[in-house]
Amino acid sequence: MRPEGPLAADVDALVKQRKFIKQMPSVIDGNNEYRMKAAVYLQSDPRMPTNLVIMATAQKSPPGIPRPFPSAVLEMAGRFRVRGLNYALWHDCPSGPIVYGWHEHIWSNQYSDHIVIKARPIPRDTSIHGLFNWGLAKWNIRVGAPATKGRRHGRKK
Repeated sequence: MRPEGPLAADVDALVKQRKFIKQMPSVIDGNNEYRMKAAVYLQSDPRMPTNLVIMATAQKSPPGIPRPFPSAVLEMAGRFRVRGLNYALWHDCPSGPIVYGWHEHIWSNQYSDHIVIKARPIPRDTSIHGLFNWGLAKWNIRVGAPATKGRRHGRKK
């Protein structure tokens, strides 16, 4: 039985489409974590946001305890992690091999977000900002409104 959620083919097509966020979000200091979050818009229909949100989070830790690595996620409908990036010493995958270190979660019809592949490229900047930017680049999202079509205002042909 297929788990609840979107079809993998629909997710893959959505990830490939050109998307944007209106501006780079600020880091919000919450009780247990720092978070960056932005609504994602399709380049083809910039008026309405999609049901996608891109986020990066960094957990807080008590003094003297090593802080875990931040993570990034592309979330659909506030419930489904359709893409994700995080670090683990090792992460088993229901469809096969164990992945070590930085890995990306990929949505599938059978296993939801439990499929993992080695992150390509491996993040160089492992700060919350670095992982947010990694997600933007990897998942085809740019910062800033799309260019409008047609001629410029005030210019005659």
